[in-house]
Amino acid sequence: MKKAPSIILKSFLGLVLLILILLFSIPLLFRDKIKEKVVNVINESVEARVSFGDYKLGFFKNFPNLTFSLENLSVAGVGKFEGDTLAAASSINLVFNLSSLFGKEGYEVKSVIIEGAGIKTLVLEDGSANWDIMTDSEEDEAEVESDSGVKILLKEVKLLTSSVSYIDRESDISALLGNVNGSLSGDLAGSKSDLVISLESDDFDFVMEDIKYINSAKATALVNVLADIDSMIFRLRENSVTINELLLNFAGTVIMPEDDIETDLTFRSDETSFKSLISLIPALYMKDFQDMKAEGTFNLSGQAKGIYSSADSTMPDISLDLNVKDGLIEYPSLPEQIKRINLESSIFIDGKDMDKTRVDVSGFHFELAGFPFDLRFYLRTPMSDPDIDGSARGKIDLTALTKAIPMDSIKLAGLIDMSVDLAGRMSMLEQSHYDRFKASGNINLKDMLVAMTGYPEVNIREAGMSITPAFAELKNAEISIGQGSDFNLGGKLENYIPYMLKDETIRGNLSLHSRQIDLTEIMAGMATETTEEDTASLAVIRVPANIDFDFNAQVDKFKYNNINASNVTGHIIVKDGMLTLKDTGMDLLGGKVSFNADYDTRDTLNPFVKADLNVLDLGIRDAFDVFNTIKMLAPTAKGIDGKFDFELNFSSMLQNDFMPRISTITGAGKIQSSEVTLVESAVFNTMKEVLKVGKGYTNTFRDLNISFKVREGRLFVSPFNTRVGNIKMNISGDQGIDQTINYVIKTEIPRSELGNAANSLIESLSAQASAFGVTIKPSEILKVNVNVSGTFLKPVVKPFFGSTSPDSTSVMDIRETAREAVKETVGEKVEETREKVKSEAEIQGDKLVQEAEDRGQQLRDEAFKAAEKIRIEARAQADKLVKEAESKGPLARLGAQKAAESVIKEADRKADQLVKEADEKALKLVEDAKAKREELLQKI
Repeated sequence: MKKAPSIILKSFLGLVLLILILLFSIPLLFRDKIKEKVVNVINESVEARVSFGDYKLGFFKNFPNLTFSLENLSVAGVGKFEGDTLAAASSINLVFNLSSLFGKEGYEVKSVIIEGAGIKTLVLEDGSANWDIMTDSEEDEAEVESDSGVKILLKEVKLLTSSVSYIDRESDISALLGNVNGSLSGDLAGSKSDLVISLESDDFDFVMEDIKYINSAKATALVNVLADIDSMIFRLRENSVTINELLLNFAGTVIMPEDDIETDLTFRSDETSFKSLISLIPALYMKDFQDMKAEGTFNLSGQAKGIYSSADSTMPDISLDLNVKDGLIEYPSLPEQIKRINLESSIFIDGKDMDKTRVDVSGFHFELAGFPFDLRFYLRTPMSDPDIDGSARGKIDLTALTKAIPMDSIKLAGLIDMSVDLAGRMSMLEQSHYDRFKASGNINLKDMLVAMTGYPEVNIREAGMSITPAFAELKNAEISIGQGSDFNLGGKLENYIPYMLKDETIRGNLSLHSRQIDLTEIMAGMATETTEEDTASLAVIRVPANIDFDFNAQVDKFKYNNINASNVTGHIIVKDGMLTLKDTGMDLLGGKVSFNADYDTRDTLNPFVKADLNVLDLGIRDAFDVFNTIKMLAPTAKGIDGKFDFELNFSSMLQNDFMPRISTITGAGKIQSSEVTLVESAVFNTMKEVLKVGKGYTNTFRDLNISFKVREGRLFVSPFNTRVGNIKMNISGDQGIDQTINYVIKTEIPRSELGNAANSLIESLSAQASAFGVTIKPSEILKVNVNVSGTFLKPVVKPFFGSTSPDSTSVMDIRETAREAVKETVGEKVEETREKVKSEAEIQGDKLVQEAEDRGQQLRDEAFKAAEKIRIEARAQADKLVKEAESKGPLARLGAQKAAESVIKEADRKADQLVKEADEKALKLVEDAKAKREELLQKI
């Protein structure tokens, strides 16, 4: 009997030992096999780039089942989603049924646990989705089994500490769930199953058409679904969604037999506290919400019933009723209340015929600081002929509003007083039957202040607008922005009602006067980040495509960085996504500037400017100090004094600070000046030293008439004549924004201007010639060509004759120069003939280059016109697509808008390619012409 306990103990210890051996040995035995099968399943199931780091296998996470863990898993798209990451997770755990490892029917996966995931779902403009990565399969079995030998018998899927985003570019909708924890449980492989979905997030955002309707809200969901997988029928029961304090319950059925989706859903809020409703308003919920006192009740209910079909662009009918009664908002720390808040509203959207959609806001009322405000609005037949009836009456005291609701990032003040009535059909306006459309009233602003973080302060001392059916008239709006900019606006706005209701183009004929505009202060107020050199890092300001404004502008003083201009007048046109300045003039830096310009933001990634600029009597030093473009293209202007006239026709992409992107500037221009002085010039000082010109010789250049072209970041100067004292010069060449220079300077120097050393050398060579019986007299004019290379700060100056350039600038160069002068005297007639031939060759070569440049510019101009024609035709086609779809419902209109965007995008691509090819051909023509010019010179 004594042996029995011992046997039992030994047996138990042996069993424990066996279990421990199995716990450590089974993972080692099956680790690589399971990895191989999982990889095979992935490769068979998806069309994507799947990668992961380490992998582990063990019992301890989900004992007695076996857990296979993949770490640092990434799923990236292919094709049109190349480079787009659909999902990434720090770890994914697949829980296997242990007994299935020893069977012959395949390994069974019971659950999936995903941790630290970032899931990004994306729908492109053409409707394609990045999650559509599953390979085609014709299997209809409820239990899915692949050739890899892995059976998916899921009971649970968990998502822990993750984020999920949904971006739909086709519908212009995006949603983000941050810090998500959720689970899906039930028999996920069965033909019928009770599924339970739970989800919670601390950070929920919802944005539609650039409007953030929900911001950083807390959201939870608990969904119970009876799923009939074979029939694709899903019955929802006991389901709820909570957003901040608002709880919504919903129930019903969703049927998906094929491509269409049939819905019969109802939703309601059992919570009737007004405070739970206003928790959806970000500004109210995120600032001292718990302390806020809110009274009143509300009722929210709705229904979605019908069929969603992408084939015929139909959707379910949707109805929504929202009513608020006797609402009040009060914060204990603030003196004002918003009280007597009442709302009666209902919306019905007909999914088959959007023209039957109705919006009824029969009454909205609140009182603030003793001022009541009332609004009502009705909308019928929105697609075919919008029929509206609405009014707004009352005063809103913005100062009192800040005393009723705490505000962190915005400061408000002033009074809005309005009394407006609108009633009638859109067709009445389109047919100019203004007597049948009711539109009357006034909107007045007084002492209004709006100061928001990230924007300059805006003050409206006074502004009034009167309403008529044909137009809204703005009367003497006095506006100031920041401390240094004021605006006085007046004029008429036409087509404003179609603009508000149908997003059509609003037209305006306005006048603008300003005593001063300080654009530096305005842009600094809109800064996104600050650096030592750039106090205002800007974003591109997009010109809306549906605004057609015509301004006559007059600005007494204008300031932007170092630019200080006065008497600015011009014509400002805003149309089709472009801003045009016509016949604009100003006084600047003691001179006068006039220009025409187009600012094009239709491609927001590559804003474009095209301009014609004329400058009279502008100071060179002042221009260098003010304009960054001159500093980059002509850094030596820093050491030049004088005044000049300037013409420039150019086009360029723009940087975020609205300055030209230098490498993209193309254009041509002319500089004229009667006299400029080189106060500081390393190039000229070096050239004087090489040519042995006296140190005290003049640095003043006279009678300048310079033509130039700009492309690919370099400035190309055509040959021009000038005079420095008694020295004649012909200068041509090019320079770049990298400060490299490449100039040829042809000089005719009187011997009297040379230093004593050079003259002594020439006399010595003449004496040696006389010893051979040859009597010569050196020419009084010495022709010397100089090549200037290197950089502006470290120039390399070399004299040369013909097309041969020496290797140094030593005394030997001077001797060579002198010898060449003697040869020129001895063989005067031969040299004269040679020079004549050379001159004719240079003229012919220059003519070839000029013709090539002219032909190249012609190619560019023709390509630009053809590209504009392509863009115009594409936009006309796009407008036609949208217009034809307007009567077919919102989904059809939305699809047409996306198709229109694709048409425009493809047209822009073709147009850009056409311009690029023309530019390449033009450059090739010039390169070939230069090569022929060099070949002509080499033959001499």
